[in-house]
Amino acid sequence: MKKEPISLTKNFTATKAELYKAWTEETALKSWWKPAGRNLTSIENEIKEGGKILYKFDDPSQEGQLTIEGEYKSVLPEQKLVYSWNWIMDDQPLENGNYLLNVEFKDEEEGSQIAITQENESEQEGIHPHQEGWEIALTALKYYLKG
Repeated sequence: MKKEPISLTKNFTATKAELYKAWTEETALKSWWKPAGRNLTSIENEIKEGGKILYKFDDPSQEGQLTIEGEYKSVLPEQKLVYSWNWIMDDQPLENGNYLLNVEFKDEEEGSQIAITQENESEQEGIHPHQEGWEIALTALKYYLKG
């Protein structure tokens, strides 16, 4: 059974251009994004329609390699990104998680805003990055942007 989409919005004091850059550029991503406490070690990020996404993370706990891969479906620079988002955990008994991410970047009176919707594309029960994980990531992004 498909899970309900996850949606969340967060405001930032940074400009929309700074927010977009932090979301898409390798150096920035490696600084703030650490799902499940893992460090991002390798990035392929072709930001164009049909472009490939490949993120690889270290495995400090030795519980299995985490890779996230996907493909851009729609790219409007500094406005909106839509892409597949597939979690692949080696050595795990669960099915891998296949999602569609819709990420919008908006100007706000005091800075900018990001709105994320994550939809489950698979009927299989699998690895499910959840609301709390996104909240933790966006809080880390907020601290990164504050310097």
